[in-house]
Amino acid sequence: MDKIKDFFLLSFLIGVLCACSIEEAKPLAHKKLVIASDFLYPKDSKYFGAFAKDEKVHIEIIHMRADSIEYRLKKDGYNTNIDLVFVHSLVSVKQLENQAFQPIQNDFQDQKLKQIKQIKHNWFLVGRDPFILTFIKDSLEKPSTYRELSSDFLWASPDLASLEVMKAHVRYQFQQNKDAKKNGLKKWLRGLKDHRVNYQEGTKSAKNRQLLLMKFSAYYKNKQLERSKQRELVFPPNLYNDYFAIAVVPQAKNYEMTKSFLLFWNENAANNRFLYRFGIKPLVHYKKGMGFYISPVEILELLSKN
Repeated sequence: MDKIKDFFLLSFLIGVLCACSIEEAKPLAHKKLVIASDFLYPKDSKYFGAFAKDEKVHIEIIHMRADSIEYRLKKDGYNTNIDLVFVHSLVSVKQLENQAFQPIQNDFQDQKLKQIKQIKHNWFLVGRDPFILTFIKDSLEKPSTYRELSSDFLWASPDLASLEVMKAHVRYQFQQNKDAKKNGLKKWLRGLKDHRVNYQEGTKSAKNRQLLLMKFSAYYKNKQLERSKQRELVFPPNLYNDYFAIAVVPQAKNYEMTKSFLLFWNENAANNRFLYRFGIKPLVHYKKGMGFYISPVEILELLSKN
């Protein structure tokens, strides 16, 4: 009889302990941060492993184009499960300009987010993406500036959509130069178009040998180009950049976790090893009057203008 009582008592205690364990596990199981991105894929959540471990959170990445993100957020309203939007270009930011995003408290931004930059419409710039020139080393003369592509060389690009950002850089520079005539800008852009040829996908037996204009992230993700020992990369001295950006979705279900993610990125914003996984370069902080810099805000204003 005593053995039966002991058995039932043991069973009861095990049941209570299991129930407690389940209850403790439930909050953790529901602790999730959902990121919608036009360049990250579900498998890329591994790059945020340290953050997920420290915060005890599951990172879910939904890959979709910027226009699809906008449609999804408008359709879902405040019921969306997306917490953050992470895009790879100012073109994407422009496409999402009609979508409202959550402002972050000024004290949090000013005191804790020193390495990333907030711009209009509550977007945070978290890294830059330089436009590079790359070509096969040979005896021929090759360009060292963007301007030469509009007059002296034939070039191609696998990254045409993002070139709108580069064209906006050109427009901005001509606007700032009082001595430059309007037809000078047209000549620059027309020459760029006239010298562009179709991009050729290379193969293992016939690698691409074209002079290419592209973003650094696109080069890094193109393994055939990136692994070619014959290819040379040129970062022109007056460098044009595109930008990666993050925004918090209004009424994000895990708002506090979105702030933790921004802190995590801020801590890694100058970590080249971390950023290189995405093809991202650190933001550069120029002192007033020094260096070459065109504001991303100015570029955004010019993106939709011809």
